[in-house]
Amino acid sequence: MAERILADDYSRTLARVAENCQELSAAAINTYLRLRLTQVKPITVRNDRAMLLILWRWAYERGLVPDHPRGVAKIKVSRQPTQAWTVDQCCTSVKASVMHSGKKMRSGANRGEMLRCWTLLGYETGARWADIWKFRRSHITGNTIRYSQSKTGAPIHQQLTSQCIESIDRMLEDSPDGRILGWTCGKRWAMRTMKAHLKDCGLRGSSKWLRRSSATHIEMAQPGMAKIFLGHASPGMAERHYIDWAQVGKNIPRPPDISMN
Repeated sequence: MAERILADDYSRTLARVAENCQELSAAAINTYLRLRLTQVKPITVRNDRAMLLILWRWAYERGLVPDHPRGVAKIKVSRQPTQAWTVDQCCTSVKASVMHSGKKMRSGANRGEMLRCWTLLGYETGARWADIWKFRRSHITGNTIRYSQSKTGAPIHQQLTSQCIESIDRMLEDSPDGRILGWTCGKRWAMRTMKAHLKDCGLRGSSKWLRRSSATHIEMAQPGMAKIFLGHASPGMAERHYIDWAQVGKNIPRPPDISMN
């Protein structure tokens, strides 16, 4: 698929799935999917299925395989309710970052400031980790950050608070290359650091919950605006996967109590 522009992470995942399956046929793919269902969650298997069908369709259109995609079993996935942090919990994470301020990372970055900046940037932009780690000084003009999503290519611009800008400035003071957070550590170490931080805060979830939380809080304040904030083109994506409806439901009028108590 050399003529298609793919994000690096997606390209690597696509190549890995193709290598593991090895053959683009209904029999081979169904055998692979059945095996995967014994190893990982159904949602992961469904994603593998989608990627294999993309590859198969691409190969068929170019005459590399004789048959078009068909006969591949569907993977049923029970969608769990989306959960996100409340505003108070997000504030707790920001405030608790000060506990790590005296700790230095291998890169020389201040761990507490890195966690604070990551939390503020992740929440205020709703950006994915891959995009956050690519943010540079050049993406910011005044209090506005502008960038193109690495996953979809969609242009995004968000307003940042003065507290977030101040945290960014502190990170840039030590940045060797203009990146705001990407210079501090790689993905594995970043996730380990955030996981430990959230545990110290008594919070469930992961850094992905920052994107969910900001989308949820926007939807609570302005119904229908979360998908615009996230830059989604697909209808219903925000509603299905990013909004904690238990929190949004607090703003929905309820009928009178008709119990006899």
